[in-house]
Amino acid sequence: MKKVFLLMFIIFIAGSGYLIFKILESKEEGIKVLKTEKVIKGKIQDIIEATAIVKTQVNAYVKVGARATGLIQKMNVDIGDHVKKGELIAIIDQREILKDIEKSQAELDRAKAVLEEVRKTYPLKIKEAEKKVESSKANYNFALWKYKREKELLEKEFTTEESYEIALKELERSEADLKYAKATLERLKEEFKTRLEKAEREVELAEKILEKNKIRLTYTQIYSPINGIVSKIAAREGETVVAGLQVANLITILDPTKLEVRIYTDETDIGKVKVGQKVYYYADAYPGKVFEGVISKIYPEPVVRENIVYYMTIVQVKKEYSKFLKPEMTVYAKIITGEKNDAVLVPNRALKFEKGKQYVFKIENGKPVKTYIKTGWISEEYTEVIEGLKEGDIVATEVIMPVKTKKIPDRK
Repeated sequence: MKKVFLLMFIIFIAGSGYLIFKILESKEEGIKVLKTEKVIKGKIQDIIEATAIVKTQVNAYVKVGARATGLIQKMNVDIGDHVKKGELIAIIDQREILKDIEKSQAELDRAKAVLEEVRKTYPLKIKEAEKKVESSKANYNFALWKYKREKELLEKEFTTEESYEIALKELERSEADLKYAKATLERLKEEFKTRLEKAEREVELAEKILEKNKIRLTYTQIYSPINGIVSKIAAREGETVVAGLQVANLITILDPTKLEVRIYTDETDIGKVKVGQKVYYYADAYPGKVFEGVISKIYPEPVVRENIVYYMTIVQVKKEYSKFLKPEMTVYAKIITGEKNDAVLVPNRALKFEKGKQYVFKIENGKPVKTYIKTGWISEEYTEVIEGLKEGDIVATEVIMPVKTKKIPDRK
């Protein structure tokens, strides 16, 4: 009895399985395959897609200040104007400073004239004094010889006492003249040194005063420190600028080449994002144009938008992109978080979904067979297959599924 029951159970199971197989077979036999492709091996990238916005960098703005107080005589630029580095963009009242410069220039010219006079006259005076010393020395030597001669003659009684006295007086006078000439020479040399040092100091002081006034003049001439665009002007022509303890901000210039892309990365993806990863991004304003960069930093503070937590990921914009991208422009970014070079890949067009599972129609013996697969990374064209397919398998990419119809009962 038990054997009969067991046999009937096996026949029931076998019949049920065959019936299910026939049903599935009939469904797959009704599928019409239009296109197929091979499963390949190749490179695939793990990509995080996110919305981003173009912003100016923190150091993109340069505030040009005014250290001089006075009326703005000339404003050469307006908001939106392009300026070049070193370009004169504004002038503040210069009248008082120009008068100071004129006065200090005159003082410098006078000091230089005095210095030139000292340099010219004293060497001549010293030269004359040196000649006087030489002349006095010759007179002294002659008087000394004459004195000695008269003294010897007097001792031999070949001359008179009067001639001896005259020779002595002449010696004393010439000696006094020589001492005076030497003293005069030394005095002139010392005076020349003192007057020269004083004149040089006066010239140096006058030059410093003139240089200081010229520097003050530069405070009234505002030049652009960078190439950029004028983004803000604090005061206009005819208004007064007052410089106090801090430099008054007069003009703000934006360097349009210093831009960055701020990507709003979802908190579920931020764990895969790292500094140095490649990023591709594009803007609706330039369809078909792709920009690229790398992640330079990730902000630790979250940004909450519509109850979703994001973390700001920063990409520096290349300078050559600045002619296309503008601040506050929305862009769409793709962060490359990983890359595999030998992955099994199936075209995305072949993937189908059924109750949370993925499957494809694998072509076996010319017929489509539903095959469930386990997938990994997904790119724009391919999906990585971890289980269920191998390189070289053929899968259907375009199919026409059979249409189910309900049988309408006959009306009698």
